[in-house]
Amino acid sequence: MHRRHFLKCGLTALAAGSLPRTLMAHPHAVMDHAAPVAATETPALLPAGRLPAGQALLPLPRLRNEATKPGTFSGTLVAEPGSAQLTTDGPATACWRYNQSLPGPLIELEEGMEVSLTFINRLPEPSTIHWHGLPVPADQDGGPDDPVAPGGTRVYRFTLPPGSAGSYWYHPHPHQGVSGQIARGLAGAIIVRAPGDPLAALPEQHWAISDLRLDAQAQIPPHSYGDWVDGREGENVLINGQYRPALALSTTHRVRIWNMCPARYLNLSLPGCEFVPVGSDGGLLEKVLPAQAAILLAPGERMEVLVTGADGHSTLSLLPYNRHPMMSPPPQAALEIATVTYQAAPQPVSEGVALRTIAPLGEPGNLLRAVMMEKMADIMKNKGQTPPRAFLINGKSFDMARVDLTSKAGVVDRWEIINATTMDHPFHIHGGQFQVIERQYLGKKSAPACLAWKDTVNLRPGEIVRLLMRQETPGMRMYHCHIIEHEELGMMGMLKVS
Repeated sequence: MHRRHFLKCGLTALAAGSLPRTLMAHPHAVMDHAAPVAATETPALLPAGRLPAGQALLPLPRLRNEATKPGTFSGTLVAEPGSAQLTTDGPATACWRYNQSLPGPLIELEEGMEVSLTFINRLPEPSTIHWHGLPVPADQDGGPDDPVAPGGTRVYRFTLPPGSAGSYWYHPHPHQGVSGQIARGLAGAIIVRAPGDPLAALPEQHWAISDLRLDAQAQIPPHSYGDWVDGREGENVLINGQYRPALALSTTHRVRIWNMCPARYLNLSLPGCEFVPVGSDGGLLEKVLPAQAAILLAPGERMEVLVTGADGHSTLSLLPYNRHPMMSPPPQAALEIATVTYQAAPQPVSEGVALRTIAPLGEPGNLLRAVMMEKMADIMKNKGQTPPRAFLINGKSFDMARVDLTSKAGVVDRWEIINATTMDHPFHIHGGQFQVIERQYLGKKSAPACLAWKDTVNLRPGEIVRLLMRQETPGMRMYHCHIIEHEELGMMGMLKVS
């Protein structure tokens, strides 16, 4: 369908069927594209076949624990410019890395640990480290209100509470420049382990998935205008920093998957096999869910799966997913990202088996609403390289000096998140994990298959998501779209917890 017709008819129909009357009356609720937005040209890209493929998947390097006292973890992360030989020939690629690793080193922690992480910023601009999804105090969260200057050092300290086991990640979160820092390579994985994990005996495989754009000289180019509007999708998809690696996988593997891409959605498929979901952002699900032929992870999301299938060889691919980008057509064909040799074995757990107890958060004491919006008029007026601040929440562009919403520590918040734009947006709230209780799309309501802890949730155009969350400690928290460019261009707000 032509995008202009979709905007005039499709989103209006969604609004009439599912969005509140107050939202339909908002001037930014329905956007009308009078003409397509002209993008600046993307530079000539590195030809296919220049990145080495087919090498065995390497494990993520681990951050060394410098502490000697049991129950504590102390480590150091250094962000600095450097270079990496990513191609089979030609020049090295200038990039930014944590501890000279691409992606950054895996941080393995345990529930109850007292954690001290020293960040040394050797970049030419301010940065932070945000501990995405971890329940850390607001002043240790690495938000844009707490920048570390070039040459500066910051020590983050927090204690991981019981029940916090899961797959998390870390990345920069400065007020400006976050998109460039992540595009150059700054991101890393975190695992928090629990003493009573029922799947602890299974061998693990880690898929930290990122994407990378390289120009004809094998360098990382600046953002194009289309990158700013749609979010940047690098053409080279990497797993643990490797291009199209060879995976050896079996039924017994517990696979942790991170979507560390700035904007790319991962619609994963492994022909001949199915994925059995056992965990989400904040750790294990209540129970083992039915096997699925494909699984979708929006930017920032994580998942834990088992894989079931028959012996043989296959290809791990990204199936087309239409996130309704403005500047470029959605993908039309599957993208192969790894080769897989699969070995069948008895399934370690069956569908429906309980994995953990997740208590419902209960009745909310506070109601919060976040409406994601876009100002097409501003995008149309700014067709050059200067990014338009045209992505909004509740009709406002991000202002670090403004409090947008308020809550109280220990009180359950009921969030209603509304996507009043024309593209998908993953929504992330700082401060810990939440429980999705309901989705509303095309006039129909649905509930999740079981309780799960999440910190990032995707919304399709016109969709409403309702969730419950309890902020445990006071301070300022962020909430925003996790398409990194949209966050930087204003789709972010401030929650003050007292």
